[in-house]
Amino acid sequence: MKDLIDRKTWEAVRHYGGAATEEYYRRLKENRLCATRCDACGHVAFPPRDFCPKCWAKAVSWVDLPKTGTLFAFTTQERVLRFAAPEVIGLVEVEGAGRLFAHIDAPFESLRLGMEMELGFVEISAELTVPKFRPRTS
Repeated sequence: MKDLIDRKTWEAVRHYGGAATEEYYRRLKENRLCATRCDACGHVAFPPRDFCPKCWAKAVSWVDLPKTGTLFAFTTQERVLRFAAPEVIGLVEVEGAGRLFAHIDAPFESLRLGMEMELGFVEISAELTVPKFRPRTS
């Protein structure tokens, strides 16, 4: 089943994404959460794009995003693709990127809105890594 999910994920990336999407996932394999910044106007795009969605310039550069953020919203659900149930998922506000949807690596009962979170990664398979966040310890 895991191989099927991984294959379907990459089929979707190749169909709906582009070079920027593939590069984004390649960087996740290196445990780097990245976005693209427009060389003309400085706008940071997340998810990454191979053009600027603000001024439409074609020249963009890759930038690493902060490794911390703030918990904006969270919930738990019984079925989540790629994770065991019940799983905690949520939105983490990351400076320069907005709100990122991600796995939250903490018991539901321990979480509070506005908590500081730190970035981690989950290796789904040899081909696929996704970001996760956990409460910041320091």
